[in-house]
Amino acid sequence: MTSENGDWVHSSGSDSIHGNRPGARANDYSSADNLFRICTCGKEVVVRTSWTSKNPGRRFCGCPGDEGFYCSSFQWVDPAMCRRSKEVIPALLNRLSQYEIAVKSANDWIE
Repeated sequence: MTSENGDWVHSSGSDSIHGNRPGARANDYSSADNLFRICTCGKEVVVRTSWTSKNPGRRFCGCPGDEGFYCSSFQWVDPAMCRRSKEVIPALLNRLSQYEIAVKSANDWIE
């Protein structure tokens, strides 16, 4: 699925905006008064998180993509991030990933 500016976005288990519930509905968002709730294919939209380098951690709502089909419904939930945030967040996520790999390797060695 791509966003309005061509970034690839994906859904994972941490995509919700409340309590790590995958695929939170847009009406679960307390400030969602200006968000659309029904996509162009007639389904209730879901809120997901973009993990692209251009929009790391930025939430958006769109088609739930049932059966692998996504209509063109898309709207950002969060405002655009500044350039510095777009540089820092991916670097921090990369560092976290490296630490997780090191911990897993150490645990595997211990066992």
